[in-house]
Amino acid sequence: MKRHAALVPLSRQHHDALALGVFIQRGLRDGAGPRAAERLRRQALDVWNLELSGHFEVEETVLFPAARQAVPEPETVDRLLREHDGIREAFSALEHAGPGKLESSLQVLRERLVDHIRFEERVVFEALQESMAEQALAALGLEIDAALPRLCVRLGSAAAAPRAGS
Repeated sequence: MKRHAALVPLSRQHHDALALGVFIQRGLRDGAGPRAAERLRRQALDVWNLELSGHFEVEETVLFPAARQAVPEPETVDRLLREHDGIREAFSALEHAGPGKLESSLQVLRERLVDHIRFEERVVFEALQESMAEQALAALGLEIDAALPRLCVRLGSAAAAPRAGS
């Protein structure tokens, strides 16, 4: 199903996070070594600090309350919150990982992040689009749009970039 406009800003940030997962996977391929792992750590922590931490806050304060009302299985939102906690823990572990644990910390982060995003996009976003009325989805989109600029430093995906000459 095509993504509803209300959810597109979050989906774009999901795309950025999935790209991070690909960078980590490729960067660790074939024993890339400590310098590559350190570079990946810096990139991952930058994405967390600049976009994903705010993204999580928007989801937890705007999206998840709507999902709790719209998604028929109440445990779905509880799962999302647990996964957010696990991803936060993975970023913290990555930040503090010594050289012997860095590659495994990157791999754990990648797995948690990718699995979470796939579930959210394939299950939760689809359920929201199927169960919420158009007017309610549009209102949710306005709330998301208002919250994202306050909580996320834009990395090129969450909001439309001003174009040269406009």
